[in-house]
Amino acid sequence: MQCLLCHHPETVEFLNLGRQPLANKYPATEEAYAIEDFFPLTTHFCPQCKNVQLGTVVSRARMFEDYYYLSSVNPGLVRHFAQLAEELSQAKFVVDIGSNDGILLRPLKNLGVKAIGVDPSINVSKIANDAGLTTLVAFFDGATAEEIKAQYGNPDVVVASSIFTHLENPHQFIEAVKSLMTEDGRFIVEVEYIGNILKNIQFERFYLDRIFYYSLSSLTALFAAHGMRIVDAAHIEPHGGSLRVTVCNAASGGAQSERVRAIAEEEERSLNRTMLEEYTGRVDAAVSALKERLVQYRRDTIMVAGYGAPARLSTICNYGNIGPSLISFVVDDSPLKQGRFTPGTHIPIVPYQHLKEQKPDVLVVFAYEYLDDIREKTDNGFRYLLPIPPREVQ
Repeated sequence: MQCLLCHHPETVEFLNLGRQPLANKYPATEEAYAIEDFFPLTTHFCPQCKNVQLGTVVSRARMFEDYYYLSSVNPGLVRHFAQLAEELSQAKFVVDIGSNDGILLRPLKNLGVKAIGVDPSINVSKIANDAGLTTLVAFFDGATAEEIKAQYGNPDVVVASSIFTHLENPHQFIEAVKSLMTEDGRFIVEVEYIGNILKNIQFERFYLDRIFYYSLSSLTALFAAHGMRIVDAAHIEPHGGSLRVTVCNAASGGAQSERVRAIAEEEERSLNRTMLEEYTGRVDAAVSALKERLVQYRRDTIMVAGYGAPARLSTICNYGNIGPSLISFVVDDSPLKQGRFTPGTHIPIVPYQHLKEQKPDVLVVFAYEYLDDIREKTDNGFRYLLPIPPREVQ
């Protein structure tokens, strides 16, 4: 399979997660989940630019026009974007692409920064607009860029947080961003980082929403092909460990930070075929251990529920064949998911009140990077199981 970024003719398949449903489509009835579609989920590594991509691409329109992910229900993400807004407080005009329910627009507005969002999800964009956070309902492309320039002018900052990996054609996207922002503007991109996904066995972060899983190396090559240059890079906490890069036009950007060079050197040492060859075995061992733990809980009549129904729950549970016989229900704070079922495995998704009524013994924390917030919300009253690899904390 050819690399879709640098067009290297041959990539290396290193993980096959079988057939998976669309991880952010939560069926509401037995009739709905009876007609769910499943697609092959394989991952491929490019030895030239160190890009990882999926072997199957599902239509972006089908994926995102009706969506069930709300950023602002997550306290950790709210804090993250409040901090980013502070860092952008001197910007003249910010465009947030993939703005969801306005999680960055809200603190920017509070700081008096002119900002608008762009998001293709009709239902989620309505939430933002109803809150007075100007959001264009569209996939971002050249036409959207022209519309923004005509109505609002050219931004000096463009943000794309946790959506860049979703893009079917990042080359076209970058050209649209270049046409939109000022010549000396900054393009800030936050992506789930392939280095952490491989190092920490975070295979659950592979799902059909996200086509690309970037390294700094692949991002550098991608932007260089468009006359742009990464001037800063940093590891950030969201989504199990992400990478934030700041990109400028090559002709106007300043000196490259030492952090860029340090991360590039680490990738040169660690992102290689040896790591990939070991990865599938480590994934299978972790999933088997999780299922064995859940089966043992059932034998011991220990009631198990989950907390958080992010997309990665779908990958874990479908690959491990883990359903409601092992996890009775999953609590999620998003009202868009409550009353629905997990994709493929059909575990009921319920509001927080259900937890108090049913009183399970163990909570599988699928939104594990927010364990501290979840423990605080649940009064530290359960045994908490982190799923991959499985380890119980109290």
